[in-house]
Amino acid sequence: MTRIDASAFLGRWPFRPIEGTVAGLTRMMRANDISHTLVSPFEGLFYADPEPANEELLRQIARRRNPSRRPAGKLWAAPILNLRIADWREQVKALARNPQVRAVLVAPTFHGYEVSACGEAARVAASHGLALMVQVRLEDERHHSPILDLPAASVKEIVSVAASVPKARIVISAARLVEVLQVAPRASRLGNLWFGISHFDGLECIQRACQAVGAKRLLFSTSWPFFYAKSGVLKVEEAEVAVPWRGAVFGDNARRAFALK
Repeated sequence: MTRIDASAFLGRWPFRPIEGTVAGLTRMMRANDISHTLVSPFEGLFYADPEPANEELLRQIARRRNPSRRPAGKLWAAPILNLRIADWREQVKALARNPQVRAVLVAPTFHGYEVSACGEAARVAASHGLALMVQVRLEDERHHSPILDLPAASVKEIVSVAASVPKARIVISAARLVEVLQVAPRASRLGNLWFGISHFDGLECIQRACQAVGAKRLLFSTSWPFFYAKSGVLKVEEAEVAVPWRGAVFGDNARRAFALK
């Protein structure tokens, strides 16, 4: 059963000793039988212009080598955009020319703009064949550093964006289960919307999400190295759902969301 991680990070998280390296990510993928991972740069969340962080991310992926004969897995890039940068559309166009790039990620609360602005980003990304990922949060808001007192992005508003741009492929990253359940009646009707499961918690979280929005709307994601990858794997492995549903969450849905081959 193919496993595709829809959200991981390289770089340093500035508020705790958390660092994602290519070597560490490769080890994590091997340990958890993950064949593909979508990767973004931590630093891009904090730079006013994420372009240097994206360039370093792409260099790291391009330099990656497999020193052993063991399969290392495939890394795909999801560079970060700041929609307050005047040339963000040109950045999307340039990124789309790189075959490593399968999505672009926006983080409205990190960069200080309204979720509604993501509608234009979704249209531009779709015009270049890329998915749009919208980061709701990374850390639990209760644990934020005093200098990073950010609210979560509104999941309800992101769903509205997806509804307004039906030709775009939109992934909501790091939503909590309760937020997904609140938008389930509308979200379950949208064929262009997916939810990463990294921040789902509680008993039967995968079963409840499958029942609410359908298994085809869920993407296995770890938010590594922020979270332990194994916890994400176990959420799906131990879910009391039909085997085809488990396969959809682990990988089949991500192939469609990110147009992976």
